[in-house]
Amino acid sequence: MGKRKGREQHSEEGKKIEIFSFDDDEEEVFIDYVCVDCGCLDPVPDFIVGECSYGLEPGESPVFVCPECNGDLVRKGKPSEE
Repeated sequence: MGKRKGREQHSEEGKKIEIFSFDDDEEEVFIDYVCVDCGCLDPVPDFIVGECSYGLEPGESPVFVCPECNGDLVRKGKPSEE
C-alpha cells in the first residue's frame, strides 16, 4: 500500500483538518487462490488476504468464495509465474 501524505486544509467552519492521500505508484500484489470444486483461478489482492487473516493460526490462510460456482477458494501452492 502507498505511503500516506498529509496536508492541512481549512474546513468551512475555519477549523484545520488533515487530508491524507495515498501514492499510487506501488505495484499491487496478488495471491493466487484456486477453487476446490471447479478449479477456477482467482487472484486475490494481498491486502484483502491480510485483512481476512486476523484471528487465524500462523500459517493458516483464509478461505474465500469462488465467483464462478460459490465453492471454496483456497490458497494455491505456488504463484502462477512459477
